[in-house]
Amino acid sequence: MKTTGNTMQRGSDRGQTTQDFAVGISVFLLTVGFTFGFLPTLLSPFGSPVGDDITAKSDRVAGTMINDFGVDGEPRTLNATQLETWLNADFDGDGTPLRNDEDELREYFGLRASADINVTVMNVSEGGIRSMAVVGSTDATAGDDYRSQTPAASTTRVILVSGGVCDAQCVLVVRVW
Repeated sequence: MKTTGNTMQRGSDRGQTTQDFAVGISVFLLTVGFTFGFLPTLLSPFGSPVGDDITAKSDRVAGTMINDFGVDGEPRTLNATQLETWLNADFDGDGTPLRNDEDELREYFGLRASADINVTVMNVSEGGIRSMAVVGSTDATAGDDYRSQTPAASTTRVILVSGGVCDAQCVLVVRVW
């Protein structure tokens, strides 16, 4: 504002009016709304296609394996004899061992009939090379073969298996899809 003597005249430098504020805050809110509305779709290709429920099932199966076949006083060590007996067990009497009967495996872990599951114990050598662990004369795997096209929840636990099954260590891998 310019002052000349006792009178004040309006010049080009005026203060913010209510209309200016309303327009500015409206543009700001629209920008924020658009950003929050558009940003999740921008990041969705990087999100997990597997739900939390399937991840929880995978974790529960791994925990059950460690709990059911654990050696007392040795954390995360599975009893090789119990593991081999379990893999070769025929709980429903149909002549098919558990390692080849996914229905029995789902029932053992309390999973729905629509769930696919694979439980595998991998032997890790000194060089970090993974191979299928062999417990007694049985490959330490049970369930359906995992088809990598299907998104799966995978839980991995570093373990040992009694009886010298593991070279450096073993890894329990549970996949549910």
